[in-house]
Amino acid sequence: MPYTCFLCSTNPLKTFSSKNSLYFHENSTHPNNKIIPHSRCLTSPSFYDICQFKNSFVMQLKARLQFHRSEPRAKILKMEPFSEGLFIILFYNEPTFQYSPAQRKYICKFEGTQGYEQLGNFFGNKNWGSKKRRTGTCAYVLMQNAQQTYNVTFI
Repeated sequence: MPYTCFLCSTNPLKTFSSKNSLYFHENSTHPNNKIIPHSRCLTSPSFYDICQFKNSFVMQLKARLQFHRSEPRAKILKMEPFSEGLFIILFYNEPTFQYSPAQRKYICKFEGTQGYEQLGNFFGNKNWGSKKRRTGTCAYVLMQNAQQTYNVTFI
């Protein structure tokens, strides 16, 4: 079964013998793609849905923050249902937004201190990634320290 690249503007469209070769082609020929071939079929979320997602994300994230000391490690926060239309409305204008038709996957990444600040603006909450106890102890999302830069990726 041939796999077609819907991003190529050639006629006829390029086809590949395997999904892996299509993935490789997309990554090398169409990096950071923002073209969404099926965007006309998607419904746009309401302003209420957008606000609900942002508030829910911050609440769920803060609930998962822990106060004990540990080495930085990746954590996954799943939020479902999460519509395609909502993802596109939220992240399309971000510089790191990209779409892979072969994988049917959207990605938007925020890195380091600048990414933390961008997400603060995005959520309308500069303290989106931290919480304090009454004792003054603070738990937070680490995105940069002296040795390494970390990221938050929405997929």
